[in-house]
Amino acid sequence: MIKNRMYNEEIKQKFLDTYENEGSKNTIKYLFYNSYENEVPLDKDLYDFDLSEIRLVIFSSNPKSISVARQKSVFISQYISWAIENNLRKTTINPLQDIRGEWFEQFVDPDIKQYISLSNLHEMEQRLVNYQDIAVLRLLFEGVYGQASSEIRNLKFEDINQNSGEIRLYDDKKGERKITVSQSTLDILNKAYDQKIYQNNNGETTRQKETDLLDNEYVVRPTKRGRVIEGRVSQTVVMKRIKMISELFDMEDMTPKSITRSGMIYMAYRLLKESGKKELTKDIFEAVGDRFNLTKIHQVSNINNQEYSYHNRTVMSEFINEENIKKLYPDFH
Repeated sequence: MIKNRMYNEEIKQKFLDTYENEGSKNTIKYLFYNSYENEVPLDKDLYDFDLSEIRLVIFSSNPKSISVARQKSVFISQYISWAIENNLRKTTINPLQDIRGEWFEQFVDPDIKQYISLSNLHEMEQRLVNYQDIAVLRLLFEGVYGQASSEIRNLKFEDINQNSGEIRLYDDKKGERKITVSQSTLDILNKAYDQKIYQNNNGETTRQKETDLLDNEYVVRPTKRGRVIEGRVSQTVVMKRIKMISELFDMEDMTPKSITRSGMIYMAYRLLKESGKKELTKDIFEAVGDRFNLTKIHQVSNINNQEYSYHNRTVMSEFINEENIKKLYPDFH
């Protein structure tokens, strides 16, 4: 997991201050958090990196598309150019100035584009300006979904236990359940509930930039448009927010289901790491299935005529597998 540290923080902060857009500023900041892991061993700032060293920084940020890899290189190039203008770089040559499109293809694995790692999730959260959007993204990754996103849409502030981290969820089809979430997730949910103004299109629009949010008891809420309607947010709004995020990060295949499955892959990875196991076992699949409230298969034993239930490992293993875990979490061996 990337630590929130910047190498030569004072210099990097001066560069960040040249940006007005908070979304871009957060993206660059997270890129600097990434580069920190490369700068410390080399004992030099990113602005002094050569092309091979920049390549490692982009690789470690795990971009999900060519355009995202290109965007990262653009920000690095701008940082290097700024450093040259301020007499910080040892040479006046920017190694990225003549880079062409095919160079970016090396960073993208086309087979894993629809899934995100935990570090990808954090990077997205850094760039998103609305906690309303961050909450939807985080809840899906944590296993909160339900029929037609009903667990998200039904979540009220009173359902959150601030002391224990337990939240009460209600699925329109399966009913009520409770799960425990991390402190960082609690903070996101609280900030989403406190949010009063919604920045349209992540604040990157030339039209109406912000809209008032409905003020009610729900955590995820719609904006006030036309006639004000009391109550929970619609499934359409939830889907539109995920679509906006997918377009922002150029991940056409990203959907609520793929985000949820990304969370399932992460949970399986975490359980493997915690247990020291090298292979996925039945108990790991069962734990993931329970957390994400998957429908179980019910059967009656031919031996004692007792009913038992289990999660469909065949379906789950199509995406929860060692290959995907290794691609998203290279430290797993």
